[in-house]
Amino acid sequence: MVYIPSSTYRLQLSPKFKLKDLKNILPYLRDLGISTIYAAPFFTARPGSEHGYDVTDPHQLNPDVGTMEELQAIADELKAHGMGWLQDIVPNHMAFHPNNAWLMDVLEKGQKSRFYTFFDVNFNHPDFKGQLMVPFLGEPLQEVVKQGQLKLSFDEQGFRLHYFDNIYPISIDSYTFLLERVAEKLNSSEASAALTEQVQKLEQLMSHDRLEPNDWEQAKQALYQIAQDHSAVKQGIADVLRGINEDKTALQELLRQQYYILSHWQETEKRINYRRFFTVNDLICTAMEREEVFHHYHQFIKELCMRQLVQGLRVDHVDGLFDPDTYLERLRELAGEQVYLVVEKILEGEENMPDYWPIEGNSGYDFLAWVSNLYTDAEGEKKLTDIYHRLVPDAPLDYEKLVYEKKLLILENYMQGELQNLMRLLRDCELIPASSEDKNWHHALATLLASFPVYRIYGHTFPLPSGAMEVVGKALAIAHEKAPEVKTELEHLRTLFESGEQDSEELKREKLYFVMRSQQFTGPLAAKGVEDTTFYNYNRLLALNEVGNSPDVFNLDRRDFHERMQYRMQTYPHSINATATHDTKRGEGSRMRLQVLSELPEEWEKNAQDWMQLARKHSKSDRPTANDLYFILQTLLGVMPIDGKVDDTLVERVQEYLVKAFREAKINTNWSEPNEAYETSVKNLVQQLLQEDKDFMASFKPFFQKAAHFGWLYSLCQTLLKTTCPGVPDVYQGCELWDFSLVDPDNRRPVDYEQRQQFLQEIKHNENGDELQQELLSSPTDARVKLYLLHQVLHLRKELKSLFDEGDYIPLKLKGQHSRHAMAFARHHEENWCIVVVPRLLTSIISEKELPLGEQVWGDTMVELPAEAPQNWQQLFGGQQVQAKQSIPLAEIFKTFPVALLTSSNA
Repeated sequence: MVYIPSSTYRLQLSPKFKLKDLKNILPYLRDLGISTIYAAPFFTARPGSEHGYDVTDPHQLNPDVGTMEELQAIADELKAHGMGWLQDIVPNHMAFHPNNAWLMDVLEKGQKSRFYTFFDVNFNHPDFKGQLMVPFLGEPLQEVVKQGQLKLSFDEQGFRLHYFDNIYPISIDSYTFLLERVAEKLNSSEASAALTEQVQKLEQLMSHDRLEPNDWEQAKQALYQIAQDHSAVKQGIADVLRGINEDKTALQELLRQQYYILSHWQETEKRINYRRFFTVNDLICTAMEREEVFHHYHQFIKELCMRQLVQGLRVDHVDGLFDPDTYLERLRELAGEQVYLVVEKILEGEENMPDYWPIEGNSGYDFLAWVSNLYTDAEGEKKLTDIYHRLVPDAPLDYEKLVYEKKLLILENYMQGELQNLMRLLRDCELIPASSEDKNWHHALATLLASFPVYRIYGHTFPLPSGAMEVVGKALAIAHEKAPEVKTELEHLRTLFESGEQDSEELKREKLYFVMRSQQFTGPLAAKGVEDTTFYNYNRLLALNEVGNSPDVFNLDRRDFHERMQYRMQTYPHSINATATHDTKRGEGSRMRLQVLSELPEEWEKNAQDWMQLARKHSKSDRPTANDLYFILQTLLGVMPIDGKVDDTLVERVQEYLVKAFREAKINTNWSEPNEAYETSVKNLVQQLLQEDKDFMASFKPFFQKAAHFGWLYSLCQTLLKTTCPGVPDVYQGCELWDFSLVDPDNRRPVDYEQRQQFLQEIKHNENGDELQQELLSSPTDARVKLYLLHQVLHLRKELKSLFDEGDYIPLKLKGQHSRHAMAFARHHEENWCIVVVPRLLTSIISEKELPLGEQVWGDTMVELPAEAPQNWQQLFGGQQVQAKQSIPLAEIFKTFPVALLTSSNA
């Protein structure tokens, strides 16, 4: 039987938070009600890695986080308490780093390396002539050589090339070149004989079709030992190295002999011969579609599953893989039927995951978006749009147009090399007419890639699934609209996504290869063009600018939310319910606070206008621009601690975040060519507004306090929905309290677990008392109320696991004067029932000094129950008994607590 968590707790293991630190908080997580540790990648990564996605060795636990003995001890403790472990894995890419032994083996041995085909590299690229691009130079290669920044060395690891902290192996072919020069300098016959013998052994090894790593390592160590035993050899090597390091011509000759070519890092914007993660040069992608690569890469992962050290796997960036379908089939077979499998998947709009994947679900970005949009007031959409354009006259008007433009910007300015590689593939496979000009085809291909409305399509055989062809049809329709001048080329590209009756088997294979290869780039294009660019340009309501969400999807009404939950229950009922992740743009509390703007557009406009005028007093020019200033004001509103206290740390966090945000926007500064003057003006403004301008803070605080009040109420609603809707609720590290974090690395800051443990003990000590709820609600600034809610519901999920794992999701109707301002549903499995009721859109029925409690707020509003529902219910929060027949008044449901979960049993 497959392992299904009742809840997960996402943790970032790193040099700052190791396995021993995790072991210390296990009792706390157990008391909280967590069933499953959900760990970021814990495989050996670059030294000091704080996120783990830069894996250098997937066969080893990262020594920076702990030992296998520590992991085993934790696994034993988890098992003893009925808990488990969900492990994030990264099959799409590895670190392009000297510590990546597999990759360094390729650089050293070329085609003789067993890892030559492990990475997604085109060694036939005409610009590189069999060499792998190594794009980490700060200047062009000729300039680096001229300045003497490359140094050749020799030690027990052989001959190596140093560029500051980066060290690369010298190719096996260069050993003859170097050692012949050493031999010429030897006068000692004994030393000469020893060196000659070792050179012969090296040459014999080099004659093999494949060089095993251990054989070559032993040969290099033997060479090093000869140098230690014979001072003449040691001195000869030193003289040769010094000569080459000082002779630029000799050094360049040596560089030409390598299986790699050192390049300026910005060259990858125009040409590249390896696939990378998005546009990150130092993350090189694997050729995971090759079965040999799959099985070698997953050896340790398989061991973890077989030894039951982990009970689940989360697959990072499944969309980057050449063939996700086959990969997931292989992973299921490797891991076993009992292992819980989920994938990281960004869904767009009405898109659903393939229903044939052998997995339990996805990592929850879709749920995050649905809950967020449920708390956006549809009536505020036009008003906020108009306000945005009034306060920011040059604001982008057409979101879809902006998305298309930013995708093209990424293609033309940052992924031109990838686009050229796809063009070359079309030519090499003779999939486009040989006589045609590249210019039109280049334009047509770029337009089509930028027009895909989703991350990618799936399928590894013709005909492609019908859903995939619908997406292709939509993409082509958009492309025709954007570029009618290449209509003929676009129509030809359409034919590549389907097989014709006259197509030969070879042509079908080449078409399919192009389709699957192209889909490895539509995802990165969406991520970089939309999430990492458009989301920092289109600033109407930043709460919607979130991974998995879209700024132009303004609202999700209750009916749509219910339908999605019912569909989820039918398809992937064990997907993760996330509300914060390591990838989110802002904290789950910040997002819900900013949603309040959709309910208060007029107040927001008046305040934002005043604040922009106050901010302009500190600007000597138009820095920051109106659009960036609008972004800054929403950021300040979202990030402010609930108590409104400002300190130096907050100022620094916001300053660093805004520099990153505006570089991502790529308008006034960017990563390639930072505009330091602009960035300084932004940082200065933040400090002035938060710490020096008393007029600004006096104006800011009242509206902030109002938004913060409704924001924490909505955060409670979000938390209850996450823990009761179909799916597995996940708590991102630290988010059991209020979360007003910013994008990474801000959301990876250390968590104060001592405070959380103390709060939980206070809650447990008083949870049966009548005063606890009143105390928690009277002081929301310390966030214990959120911890209390989580603690109660997570333990209930364990007690009634089948209800939440398998129970029907039943939408409930509300009637009465404030029926619009709440949402309700029931879960039902066998004799067990629960009812969940949450308020929404509260600003029009209570003030910022009130709670949504009692008859004076809810009047005659009530929730209608199914005919077969029981009549006796118990409130989870407080324990009160509730009697009901056909309905329950919200005045009764929300008598003492602003969200409600009622349970009952027909047993």
